[in-house]
Amino acid sequence: MNILLKSTTKISTASHEVQVLSQIALMLAKAVNTPEVLESILDGLQELVDYDAAGIFLLGNTEGEIRAQVVRGYPRESLINVRQNVDEGIVGWVIRHGKAVVVNDVASDPRYVKTIDSIKCELAVPIVSGQNILGCINLESNKENAYTDDMVQHVETLASYAAVTLERTKNQTQLMIARQLERELQIARGIQVALLPRRPPELEGYDIAGINIPSRDVGGDYFDYIPITQWDLGLVIADVAGKGVPAGLIMSGLRGAIRTRVETTYSIRSILTGVNRFLYESTGPESFVTAFYGVLNGRNHQFTYVNAGHNPPMLLHADGRLVRLQAGGPLLGVLPNPNYQNATASLEPGAVLLMFTDGIVEAGAEAGEEFGDIRVEKLLREFADEPANVLAHELEREAARFSGKDGEIDDRTVIVVKRL
Repeated sequence: MNILLKSTTKISTASHEVQVLSQIALMLAKAVNTPEVLESILDGLQELVDYDAAGIFLLGNTEGEIRAQVVRGYPRESLINVRQNVDEGIVGWVIRHGKAVVVNDVASDPRYVKTIDSIKCELAVPIVSGQNILGCINLESNKENAYTDDMVQHVETLASYAAVTLERTKNQTQLMIARQLERELQIARGIQVALLPRRPPELEGYDIAGINIPSRDVGGDYFDYIPITQWDLGLVIADVAGKGVPAGLIMSGLRGAIRTRVETTYSIRSILTGVNRFLYESTGPESFVTAFYGVLNGRNHQFTYVNAGHNPPMLLHADGRLVRLQAGGPLLGVLPNPNYQNATASLEPGAVLLMFTDGIVEAGAEAGEEFGDIRVEKLLREFADEPANVLAHELEREAARFSGKDGEIDDRTVIVVKRL
């Protein structure tokens, strides 16, 4: 009868343990973040293993650092003295070696770090995922010889559950961060697109087109058409150093700085001097901008401009003469008080003005050969008689094609102005 009772009790106990482990596995499957996972582990352990103090420790971001994530039973003042380093304590030893440890008499173990005077026995089990040790489950008891082999096995089972769940929640967190970043990039791109011209301007006697293709969701290239008077049209193209959101933010600030100054002054050199001061005072030394700004008068067909370190636009006359518009001054945002000079070019009937950023001429540079000015000029001559939109898109497509599908390519922006 006693044998039968013992057997029935053992079966009942085993059945309870399986049930508890199953419940813990279910809780972990529903857990969505790391604290929830670890709290579920300690809650489940109370059903299986008796402890007076417990903690789950994970490796921190700093090499060799261990952080207590959840704890039970430790007086607040005693936690101040807990050493959380892989070179100290039983917890540190377990994380360092990846092996479970049962210390039946902590007073006789030199690795033990005292936190509670009454503790007699300690059990520590590593949390292992593949070849990586993530941390440790640590239990302490006021009784000597408190932890049996079965208890060690239970904790090891829960540690394996914890490892799988921690990796899952880590991946979920990374996925959520990635999705949030993607949403933010989409919003940023939407804002940037809204800042760029939606359609070409209407200026009697001219065909004008512009395109902008960012290398990433958000780019650092900028172009704009700025109506000034019935006959005067401001044209700007610029390239912010760098890529992505930082360059995009500077581009947005640049647009505002230019448009604000165009509204208050007609002097082109004064406009760029003011924009340079704004960039110099509001960005770091690693942030600079190449820009080209000019005003086209549709009545006398004069184009007055300043080139601030930008790729010189090409002006192709109907008779085949090619002029590069280089006059101006240094990059924007580098010097506190640069000197900019205006220059003027005439757009005769049939003339084509082509402006572009370095993403066009430097396409293919990663592979060892740039698209270059010669190819740009060749395409300009070849498509000079085509509509402005055709020339702009053909130039961008050829530069992208030259870079190759696997090549690194920068933002690409083109403006074409044709006098009819």
